[in-house]
Amino acid sequence: MVGGVKWVNVTLLVDNNRGNISSLASPWGLSIYVETPSNRFLFDADGSPEVLRRNAEILGVDLSKVDFVVVSHGHGDHVGGLALIAELKPRCRVYVPAGMDGRVKEWIAELGLEVVEVEDTAMVAEGVAVIGQLYGPPYEQAVAVKVEGLGLVLLVGCSHPGVENLVYKASHDLNAEVYAVIGGFHLAGASPQRLESTLNALLKQGVKKIYPVHCSGDAFRSLVESKRPELYGGGYVGLSVFFKARASG
Repeated sequence: MVGGVKWVNVTLLVDNNRGNISSLASPWGLSIYVETPSNRFLFDADGSPEVLRRNAEILGVDLSKVDFVVVSHGHGDHVGGLALIAELKPRCRVYVPAGMDGRVKEWIAELGLEVVEVEDTAMVAEGVAVIGQLYGPPYEQAVAVKVEGLGLVLLVGCSHPGVENLVYKASHDLNAEVYAVIGGFHLAGASPQRLESTLNALLKQGVKKIYPVHCSGDAFRSLVESKRPELYGGGYVGLSVFFKARASG
């Protein structure tokens, strides 16, 4: 991966974990707004155009200005809000896993959006790469932003293939360490052994900040917060996190 960006700002537009802004809706779903010096994009789109519109307006995010959308996988709570994007920005590019259900891809195209299928890890903007699909099931992809001197900020949707596997693939394919991972870890209801092994795998891979939201589960959030509080970033609807470049050396 060549180059990176000076900074990235990540905002949780929709998450089912309620935060400190009571007017924000927090249904079961996920949508993350990302801004870099040269691009604005959306990662996943929740399940409801109405919720996505409401929360974006409250948070002062103009979704008509997004340059593209990355969809992690085809489940309804991650794609339903694309109808709003089609309204606000017709023909917007939407990067989807190549192995995603064909019916979902057809639906996105019927909205008037440009479907771009991704199989292998690919650069899509300055410092931004879609991490090629892994099989969970379903097929799922992630997106990484490389911040100069810091590493990768990795966004995950539901981590059906395992969050540790998505982190490994991002680091391997882009030849850079994952500094932070944000999104759904698919650990709600997982055994204590699975929670421990996931945390240990992330630590072994050098992850410095962990923001488990959506389907991550309260037990994993509590585990990280209690065992490695310096790594725990929490996460809830309305959270905005700014990552900036660090000087090398």
